[in-house]
Amino acid sequence: MTGLVACGDDDDSGSTRADTAAAAGFPVTIEHKFGSTTIDKAPTRIIALSYEEDTLATLGITPIAYATNPYKEDGKFPWLDGKIDLADSTGLDTSSDLNLEQIASLKPDLILATNFYGLEDYYDRLSEIAPTVGFKTEAGIATWQEVSTTIGKAVGREADVAKAIEATEKTITDTAAKLSGLKDKTFSHSFYYDTNGLAVIDDPKTVSVQLYAQLGMKLSPKVTASVVDRELSLEKIGELDADFMMIGFATDDLRTAMHGNDLYKKIPAVVDGRAYEADAFTAGAVNNPTILNIPWQLEQFEPTLEKVTGTSG
Repeated sequence: MTGLVACGDDDDSGSTRADTAAAAGFPVTIEHKFGSTTIDKAPTRIIALSYEEDTLATLGITPIAYATNPYKEDGKFPWLDGKIDLADSTGLDTSSDLNLEQIASLKPDLILATNFYGLEDYYDRLSEIAPTVGFKTEAGIATWQEVSTTIGKAVGREADVAKAIEATEKTITDTAAKLSGLKDKTFSHSFYYDTNGLAVIDDPKTVSVQLYAQLGMKLSPKVTASVVDRELSLEKIGELDADFMMIGFATDDLRTAMHGNDLYKKIPAVVDGRAYEADAFTAGAVNNPTILNIPWQLEQFEPTLEKVTGTSG
């Protein structure tokens, strides 16, 4: 495992200049739900517990450890290609109890947990290992822009992160302009997680669906009228119909089962090819939007969105 910060190129002089510039911005203090965290100098051994590696990648920084994705445990996330390589970083299982001994053994000098669910149970112990940056209010509430800004401040690279945020926002704006026919079109967003479980986003303010709003779309009124506590029975699956319908599947078997559901097959969006069926990995990326996976999401969605606007080949 490497303990170095990996930069975007091999120019030592460039790395030195970047390190010097970063060092000039320290110490920094970040306020969050659990108090405040002061980082005395530019960190070089960073642990990312909740997808912070994406923002770090825009800076050419490779964390020494990151949270594994159960659907992509090898850490080969497509949006990181050509930016950073996590092959020499340690994958951490954050789906159950955190292995604090393992984390301590890595000797981090910064722990990023800006969107880590369950941080309430671990913050005090993590902060004894290294300065730990948590979320401001609750996990899953802050926008990707807010999270990236916090990360940029923690590593002394706020200006660089601001430029990266602008680049991603431009990608969204350009896509919205290219697919201007999406304005005022409806969408639905759901996840089929077991044979009797269909989770549906019913709040347009939910972070995971804000991208659709930026493209000019609005949450289907059928969803807001039918979904209760983010759940919808399979008998009412037709209520997912919208101009653009995104449905994720926890397993291939569940996808196959859904394809055998007559009610599903009759949904107009499904019939017309306006339904995007996501595997569990892609659905997870959609549910946890980041500065780098958003452009990747748009690439995946574009052929289906073109059918919504009537501009497909």
